[in-house]
Amino acid sequence: MNKKFLYALLSGMLATSVLAACGGDMDDLEENGGMDDDGMEEDGGDLDG
Repeated sequence: MNKKFLYALLSGMLATSVLAACGGDMDDLEENGGMDDDGMEEDGGDLDG
């Protein structure tokens, strides 16, 4: 009985942490600058260099 309680507690903690990690606001990316996607524009998109 003790192992079942421990497994239930750990799985609940895991589910809570996964849901908390995936719940970010998209507004935070705009305020902090987010990702700059201009790497291919600098060299004209040529992959050979």
